[in-house]
Amino acid sequence: MLRSIEFMGFSIPSYFLMLILGLAAFIALFFIGFGGLFREDRVTYNRLLFVIILSVVGLGVFAFLFNSLFHSIEKGRLTFGGITWLGGACGAIATFLVLCHLIVPKKRGYEPETLSLLMPGLALGHAFGRVGCFLGGCCFGRVSDSPIAVVYPEGSYAARLYPNAEGTGSLPVLPIPLIEAAFELLLFAVMMLLPKRARKYSLPIYSVGYGIFRFIAEFYRGDERGSVGGFVTPSQLLSVALVLFGTVLLLEMSGVCFKKIHKRRLSVQAASDALPIVCLDESDDMRLLRELHSLYRDGIISEDEYEAKKKEILERI
Repeated sequence: MLRSIEFMGFSIPSYFLMLILGLAAFIALFFIGFGGLFREDRVTYNRLLFVIILSVVGLGVFAFLFNSLFHSIEKGRLTFGGITWLGGACGAIATFLVLCHLIVPKKRGYEPETLSLLMPGLALGHAFGRVGCFLGGCCFGRVSDSPIAVVYPEGSYAARLYPNAEGTGSLPVLPIPLIEAAFELLLFAVMMLLPKRARKYSLPIYSVGYGIFRFIAEFYRGDERGSVGGFVTPSQLLSVALVLFGTVLLLEMSGVCFKKIHKRRLSVQAASDALPIVCLDESDDMRLLRELHSLYRDGIISEDEYEAKKKEILERI
């Protein structure tokens, strides 16, 4: 536990610092790694960037609202404060899917595939955030004699709930934030190592994988988690919703079930593909050819789609 870090005479809250590093990792991955797949015409790219910014803001807003909602229900009065990652992630996913459909015509019907390209960055950023939770002394696990258990210092929340006999700190507790950070890094690695044609499934993979992990991890938490009835915590309720969403989405995207929805989305994709490509000058045409080839090479578009678009661009040059 390290609540603050001293740097050049300034005391920086470690949780805040790790959040900034997580956001920086997300941005770096977007521009350096998977962000290369977002090479579009200027209008589409700018609209996508706008949607991403609003979704990141939505993550913070929904993290606050969901936490306040569950605490208000539990206490029976209106209560504000705190954040919950799971509520923020669910809200950010919904925000992106809706805004992408409304604001980015070229991506209508491709919303889940488009968001899938951002999921590795989301997992990596969350891993940094969970390390911040550990340093800040929150989200700790229950008392355990496991070899990976840690002792929080005197004055920490864990030490107040589970004081040791000497009164110098807490009893050994599970480092749930670090375990969750490790799992997020595992999810990040899995999504990054997916074959190029399978990367479009990153959104449902993350939703199902993290949802199941978080549901189980809640049983091992030692801090106050709240309740929405029985033994189910608010985070477990959101985890169930996330798993159901990811499962339905995976079945729909693969065409196994929900075929009517799948066909409807394919028709929307066809309509968006028919939208004309707008370029400002010849250099834009050449850039689009390179970017189009990159999309085909990375398995984002099929060979037929690649040839059709290439022919359309070449006819303009």
